[in-house]
Amino acid sequence: MKKLELASLVPGTVVASDLYTENGELLVSRGVAISEKHLDVLKRRNIIDVFVKDQEENEEIHRLLSKDFESLGELHFDDPTLTAASKPKVSPPPPKAFESLQLSKVKTGQEGLQQLLQSDKVRKFDEVAKAGAFSDRPIGPALKARATQVPVGQRSDEYKSNMKTTYAEALRNVRFLLTSLADYVEIEGATIRSVVESFVKTWLADRSILLNIVNTKPTEEEYLYHHSLNVCLLSVNIAASAGYSEKQVIDIGIGAALHDVGMLLVPREIRLKKARLTNDEWYEVQKHSVIGLHILERVTRLPESASFIAYQTHERENGQGYPKQRNSRLIHRFSKIVQIADVFESLSSSRPYRAAYIPYRAMETIVKMSQKNLLASEFVKPLVAYMSLFPVGSMVELNDHTIAKVVQANEAHFTKPIVSILADSSGNLLPKDNIFQIDLSKDESIQIVKAVESSKLPGLDIMHGF
Repeated sequence: MKKLELASLVPGTVVASDLYTENGELLVSRGVAISEKHLDVLKRRNIIDVFVKDQEENEEIHRLLSKDFESLGELHFDDPTLTAASKPKVSPPPPKAFESLQLSKVKTGQEGLQQLLQSDKVRKFDEVAKAGAFSDRPIGPALKARATQVPVGQRSDEYKSNMKTTYAEALRNVRFLLTSLADYVEIEGATIRSVVESFVKTWLADRSILLNIVNTKPTEEEYLYHHSLNVCLLSVNIAASAGYSEKQVIDIGIGAALHDVGMLLVPREIRLKKARLTNDEWYEVQKHSVIGLHILERVTRLPESASFIAYQTHERENGQGYPKQRNSRLIHRFSKIVQIADVFESLSSSRPYRAAYIPYRAMETIVKMSQKNLLASEFVKPLVAYMSLFPVGSMVELNDHTIAKVVQANEAHFTKPIVSILADSSGNLLPKDNIFQIDLSKDESIQIVKAVESSKLPGLDIMHGF
């Protein structure tokens, strides 16, 4: 990184590149005009130098991934959550009073979406976004500075069993909270906060186990609850990896767990439809972001950022998302984090209209979406660094024909994680006591040749190899 003296910055200067601390904490985003308040805050933190990443450093992940993916060809996004650019945009509606959320009075299709977008609550959030009044940059000690990792082999069977129990209990809590909100019941925000806090505590002690358990997949009927919890866990990981403080990571996790609550009020026959949605059905889906914004009024002591996350998770960097086609400058950065987690988790899960992507292909899609300016590259890199291109918990084949599970990422080597060898070159499952680990960043003779379906070794417990 290149160093700049803080004294060289003057009020009114528009920052041409993101400004960081020496440790990589983002201070001021590109395109922001430096104000007296910015300078005052930086001085109070005793920051005398700021840093700009070299262009080569900014392009590092794209160069690496272009090489890895050059033979894969163009992707076709069949998931309706990824094809907003191809859908008709909502034209600006005439002024219309809509003082409270009364779904029985909301019309169907595009007209109903326009009606919802004229609520006072939507206008308030749009005004905050337009003014750039977000408190969404890393502030305070970075949580990742306190993170540790339990080595494979030191996790007892009891520990791994407790982790699965913790996930199951969190899932029950999320299901209760979301269904209560969909039934117009006011809930206590402390309940969802305690769920997120417990997983942040786990992340600090053993982040890889948290990434692995995201591979827990649901039945079709339970999808929304699993999706919400898994997006929460992934968002916690991305936010912590990106340098946010513990309080901010918890707030992001809360918003992530609640981001899709409005989907429970989308007709079931639309949510679970196996064919492509009609235009009117697509507008019904788009409504859920605005409906969720209103529903969250019923959560006590909820961080305001959680409402932004519910409202903006399906927006895109280039303005081709929904419900308002906002571009990067008007999207809360916490929402950008949850966007990535939401897309990755959705792609990795079976949906009525397509089969689940293997984790590697889901990660490939995330990177290509960032290259197409759909997702924020600055948050894709922390995801890849802490999860690897071959995501933790996924299965791979090595060049000696053994089958392995990815159990830990190597932050500096996106394609060289730590793996547990689960099956020999003939495909025979190794006895539990014979499973061993290889750090691919240290043994250059062993390489991943391809990602494989988990069905390659059927019947394994999710904690196998950890």
